[in-house]
Amino acid sequence: MKAEFVVACATTCPLIALAFCYIYPLLVDFSQINKTHCHVYNFLPSVSATISYNPLTSFFWFMLILIHTPFRFILAKYLHDFYKKQFSHKIPEDYVPFAYKTDYLKLTTVRKQIFFAYQINKVEIIGLFILSMFTSNSNYDMHKLGFCTYLISASVFKMLVLSIESRLKIEKLPNCYDVRKKLAIAFALSFISAICLFTIHNSNCVYYVYSFFGLSEIILILSNITFHYWTINLMRKIYM
Repeated sequence: MKAEFVVACATTCPLIALAFCYIYPLLVDFSQINKTHCHVYNFLPSVSATISYNPLTSFFWFMLILIHTPFRFILAKYLHDFYKKQFSHKIPEDYVPFAYKTDYLKLTTVRKQIFFAYQINKVEIIGLFILSMFTSNSNYDMHKLGFCTYLISASVFKMLVLSIESRLKIEKLPNCYDVRKKLAIAFALSFISAICLFTIHNSNCVYYVYSFFGLSEIILILSNITFHYWTINLMRKIYM
């Protein structure tokens, strides 16, 4: 299966789902979709609110996430194999001369990071699937579990990938470190902003706070999708 097709399916489906789930409710019922317990004016809802707006948005979101899920697993495997190939050179493990001790430790460390990154990547995909299967209206506890799993695993995955790709950059091997670092920073800032804004929204009814929380979620999702999309630049080196 061509890497370009895999990446396209893995990233385009959630983009289409996100666009539809925001545009449709805002066009047909702007007031209702932006209504909260605070009863203050807002111009943008949260992601969870748009997904669970009605059966159509819930079904549309879930179906596209369902379609994209196998491609995400394939993409995760592609990335894992690429990293393994870059660090496939061997240093004798039975006897490591002192001169190569540092290189040996660095190599074993990065190989562990590659393994854990692959596992965490799969956990992120499962988390996204759970939060999509259970909307905040149908089963809030499961939706919350999936959402937290998705956010935590996506954050850990980015840290591991940046560590691996920083090593690739040092070794002058194919990498996307500089771009992915910027995307990871955008993800982290939007994550922190979302937590702060959600806390303020629940404790104080302030105009537009809920909307900026929703905007932070959008930036978080887009930065995460783009982070995965950049895998295509690595895939071209071995699969295309």
